Amino acid sequence: MSKETIKDLLVGLGFVLIEVLIFQHLSFYGITADPLLIFVLWIALKYDRFQLILITAVLAFFQDALFDFWGINLFAKTLMIFVIYNFIRRWRETRLLLWQIFLVIFLAALFHNLLFIGLAGVVNLASVINIYSVGLMPIIFVLGSSLYTASLGSMLFIFKGN
Repeated sequence: MSKETIKDLLVGLGFVLIEVLIFQHLSFYGITADPLLIFVLWIALKYDRFQLILITAVLAFFQDALFDFWGINLFAKTLMIFVIYNFIRRWRETRLLLWQIFLVIFLAALFHNLLFIGLAGVVNLASVINIYSVGLMPIIFVLGSSLYTASLGSMLFIFKGN
């Protein structure tokens, strides 16, 4: 494992901790952003598919452990990366505009959230009941979380610069 991979794992763990410590308290009607998803999409340009899936699996495992979802984020994030990897790599040399960044993050988050809600319903019915207790339909939760994540990712893209 190279120093770059270890550095990215530590930064990813930082993103998980930021989600736990900050973004869970910045929820709107139960809708939260997923900064780890943004980070995984960002490092998709640096690694090949196998390495990226392993890094995503390790980071999503820690995310699941902290949120007590045990495997739902792990499966949803790794499957999302497996499916959209070629699409992201195709745009590696292209400089994307802000609305294109927003759209890519939104579609990836939408796919991830649909997988997450579907798996939560299959694995743990209490997670779906928790979404209903907030008073939201699952589709509103999926769309809201995707928009929130895409907005956060677009702001990070603006602040990142070149």
